[in-house]
Amino acid sequence: AVVGSASEGLGQVASLLEADRGTVVLVSTDFPSVTYPWLAAAERREIELRFVADRADRDLTQDLVDAIEATTSVVTFGAVQYATGSQIEVGRVAARARDVGARVVVDATQLAGAGPVDMSRWGADAVVTSGYKWLSSLGGVALLAVAPYLREQVPRIVGWKGTDDPFAFDARTLRLADDARRFELSTMSYPSVVGLESSLATLSSVGFDRMARHAANLAARLVAQVEGLGWRPFRQPGDPEASPHIVSLRHARHRPDITAARLASDHRIVCGGRGDGLRVSLHVYNDEADVDRLAESLRET
Repeated sequence: AVVGSASEGLGQVASLLEADRGTVVLVSTDFPSVTYPWLAAAERREIELRFVADRADRDLTQDLVDAIEATTSVVTFGAVQYATGSQIEVGRVAARARDVGARVVVDATQLAGAGPVDMSRWGADAVVTSGYKWLSSLGGVALLAVAPYLREQVPRIVGWKGTDDPFAFDARTLRLADDARRFELSTMSYPSVVGLESSLATLSSVGFDRMARHAANLAARLVAQVEGLGWRPFRQPGDPEASPHIVSLRHARHRPDITAARLASDHRIVCGGRGDGLRVSLHVYNDEADVDRLAESLRET
């Protein structure tokens, strides 16, 4: 389905998977779009929320696996954590979830466009991704994919675009599309859709393995240059739990939000202060000169 945002898709799926009771496993520092539907559900139902911490000295994938128990009904998380770059082995989590009959919902926003997203191989029940992050489109468009049993259910919220022939404008009969399009609500941003089609073609032609190697080389180069300045990565490049394209740098004496603001105002370099780290996002359009300039700017900041 082509929806207006990842939040829209995550909310649609959560409304169908919301049970009267049970445990939902989440990451405590995940992007709020992932957790908020379940915080709201816990207000309505006898749902227990179990939060797993993303710690540099721990395997986040294994901690999620260990948090799944007989009462778990849903496990939901970002495949790559937006603040730290921690990358989760979705297939391992989904395999454990299947053992207890739990469902798995994945936000791939920080992975799609930088690495492969394979819902079938993962064994996930639903996957959503925004279009304006690594997929390099604009705001106002996102993609949602659901397992066959979900696309057979009637969404809790239905919009005019969710019918099999929306432009028939039949106001008296509800004939939902027989695929994930039934979750589409209304008019998305058409310019963003056109941009997404173009960026998908471009990124796919480059190849995700090639992009991952490129980002990993840039990450290693950056960390090697800034560690002498007191900046340390949340996870070292090459760590199996570290995504190659998001580096979260930490410093004992520098606040990441202030550093990000100074980089933008003094050096015209855009990074993000996320949690306790300075988030550096590396993509196919970055090169070694970008990394070297960032390192030199951190030396001066």
